[in-house]
Amino acid sequence: MTTLRSTPPWVTWITGTGPVRRHVMFCLGAGLIYALTAAIMAHSTWLGLIGAGVFWLLLGCMATTFALFFALVRSGWSQRFEDPVLAMPHGMVSILIIVLAYVLIGEYRGDTIILLAQAVAVAMFRLRPRQCLILGGWAALCVSLAQFGLVWAGEPGFSLQRGLTHFTVSTVSLMALAVVAMWISAMRVRISRQSDELRQTLVQAQALATTDMLTGLLNRRAMTDQLESELARVSRSGTPVCVALIDIDHFKKVNDHYGHRMGDEVLRAFASLAQGDLRQVDQLGRWGGEEFLLMMPHVDASQAWVAVERLRNRIAAHPMGDSGNLTVTISAGLAQFSPGESLDRWIERADQVLYQAKQSGRNRCLIAEAPPPVPGASPVPVQAVARGPAAPVVRLHPSSP
Repeated sequence: MTTLRSTPPWVTWITGTGPVRRHVMFCLGAGLIYALTAAIMAHSTWLGLIGAGVFWLLLGCMATTFALFFALVRSGWSQRFEDPVLAMPHGMVSILIIVLAYVLIGEYRGDTIILLAQAVAVAMFRLRPRQCLILGGWAALCVSLAQFGLVWAGEPGFSLQRGLTHFTVSTVSLMALAVVAMWISAMRVRISRQSDELRQTLVQAQALATTDMLTGLLNRRAMTDQLESELARVSRSGTPVCVALIDIDHFKKVNDHYGHRMGDEVLRAFASLAQGDLRQVDQLGRWGGEEFLLMMPHVDASQAWVAVERLRNRIAAHPMGDSGNLTVTISAGLAQFSPGESLDRWIERADQVLYQAKQSGRNRCLIAEAPPPVPGASPVPVQAVARGPAAPVVRLHPSSP
């Protein structure tokens, strides 16, 4: 059995949470490169290749740069920018430190050019293609100015010929790397954009598969899945659950007299009113045409009847259309799930009493009588609740339509 371990508080204190955490982790990755570079410089100092004063100066510059950018990212201040990691300014400052090392190290300065390439290569994972080219150009410009400055200052062992050699190698290498970084960055941006488009397509496809586009409610397929999941839960917990099939009365006359546009408006208005009147755990879906199915967990038939009656009265009192000259009513058939009953039979009982409600004058909600218990099925406990008005129960016979 796998035990889930919570993140230690000190880790959260360093990395933060949410989007900031992801950006801090990238900044810490840059800090690892600083640490490796400092270790190499320390070893070179121990070998006598770099003076101790130069080492401490460069180490101070790196530590200050990392601490500054880490603080800006960790504090959340950088979240206001398009790139919260601040990869572009961080890369430019890092290049300045490397060029400073190039000037101060002495005869081994040629080895620092690889660090310039490293700065450009790391930044390409955050920068846009054009920014990669700019950063590569910035690196080439800074090291070129340093090279010609050393030649002009007469640096011992750094002749014009050596300066031109360093200039050619560094400029060509850095610009070639910048072009490669630009190409990789463009590929990364394209893949990221395609990933976002695919994610949006999947979300839209899921919405189309589960949502009725006219009313925004669950469609019949999604509603059936919800019912099956609820029955699986009820079989474990034994709590009551009810469904109500709701039909908008005389809906065909609304379409014939006012047009289909008004019919669609009535369906949308019913969905909006119903969603605002129901509990958060209730599920409402469009079952077909002007018929809706409402699932109400954790309530028995009497409690559910009170809720449907409240909705019925609200619909009847709500004017429809722009001019408000149309009102509609609803009829409903309600059934409480009986242990051992199939989903189809449960909905069929609700459909039968809906038919009875329409036959007896519409604008009413009737409750189906509980069927005979299935042998071996556990009875559903009835919760002790305050009762509302007496609910009409319809006794169904095998011959009922």
